[in-house]
Amino acid sequence: MSIFPDTHVIHYNKFKSEIENRLSDFKNVKPESYFYELCYCICTPQSKAVHANRVVQVLQERQFFEIGFNPEETLRDGSHYIRFHSQKALSLLKARENWHEIQLMITDTATDIKQKRDSLAKHVRGLGMKEASHFLRNIGMFGVAIIDRHVLKHLVLCGVFCEMPRLISKKDYLTIERQWFDYCYEIGIAQEIVDLLFWSYETGHVLK
Repeated sequence: MSIFPDTHVIHYNKFKSEIENRLSDFKNVKPESYFYELCYCICTPQSKAVHANRVVQVLQERQFFEIGFNPEETLRDGSHYIRFHSQKALSLLKARENWHEIQLMITDTATDIKQKRDSLAKHVRGLGMKEASHFLRNIGMFGVAIIDRHVLKHLVLCGVFCEMPRLISKKDYLTIERQWFDYCYEIGIAQEIVDLLFWSYETGHVLK
């Protein structure tokens, strides 16, 4: 049975305004910042969000997009270390090289958000379903879910699943996503709010 645990209600009441402000920030991200939001989402898998955020700040300061350079040294800096920095550096370089094509995927008015996600996950090095969803959310495009083991843990706590569901295939991802959206409809809270609620519960703050 799906529930909204008291612990989550308390946390929601504490962070509601901050979450709503963050969602507003996403909607107001300017197109010229999209590239660096993509860089952030390429860096985050299995690395700390605060480290990925700092890496992006350094890349912006050094004008990575405008000038172009190997960002591996930046990613492996001990003060904001990014795991798998060699592979992620290659993904960042490829994203810069193919940025025009990536922009077309984002702005294509003939595709809905799930089609945009599929295109990004298929064609952008370093992005899977989760990272593509994350990128779209961070540029204010809502309607897809960012799913990992932390989210699954909370979905179990909320009664959406009896145990941690399998997350191996795209089919698994879409099934979990659909059930998460159904749950959010049931409790009357937008999915993008519940997403940030889960993450603030884990980290104690609302980032992105």
